[in-house]
Amino acid sequence: MGLEFKLFAPLSPNVVSTIIVVTVLSIIFILVGTRIDKLNPKTMPKGFLFFWIMVVETFNNFIREHLPGSRFKLFGPYLFSILMFLAVGNTISLFGLKPPLANLGVAMTLSIITFFLIKFSEMKYQGIIKKLDGLLGYVKPLAVIMLPINLIGEFSTPITMGMRLFGNLMSGMVISVMVYTATSWFTGIIAGVFVHAIFDIFFGLIQAFVFFMLSLINLSMASDS
Repeated sequence: MGLEFKLFAPLSPNVVSTIIVVTVLSIIFILVGTRIDKLNPKTMPKGFLFFWIMVVETFNNFIREHLPGSRFKLFGPYLFSILMFLAVGNTISLFGLKPPLANLGVAMTLSIITFFLIKFSEMKYQGIIKKLDGLLGYVKPLAVIMLPINLIGEFSTPITMGMRLFGNLMSGMVISVMVYTATSWFTGIIAGVFVHAIFDIFFGLIQAFVFFMLSLINLSMASDS
């Protein structure tokens, strides 16, 4: 049976969810940015605008503690963006949509982007010579052994981060289905609500924060010259 290639094919539900999340977040932040530009500095923001100002300022201050100065300007917007995307994407099943990260391709894409940013940061702030020296290890006679081991460690980063996102989201979906199947119709609804509250909200937000923290720590270490 030969492979079939299609230039245009239906999008998977996970990709559709990704587009919806990106569109919604883009609209929200465009509206927030527009309202902030028109905000009177002498007046206290309220409601919707106050909430988002507090969220952005809180995480910006947190990121700035680990990536001060020019590093914050370079990596801060990306880190905050992936945090918001994951927080919304991991809880979007509450609205009947499939989580984007339940697709391995979407999860690995985010991990690969973070991986290239980490490598870029190492080259920019540490330099190629220092990075190569680190790959060879501190005991140079053992460089032949340490180099392949260190290379495996380098390229395992995007795989482990992507698989963690994918695995945790998929496990939540599988457990939810098992609860629905193993219990009666009425009990299944009650148990399902409880399971969704745990896996879609609590664990989903935790996984978003874990990926955010891993990216932040790795970028901080990579840019520490």
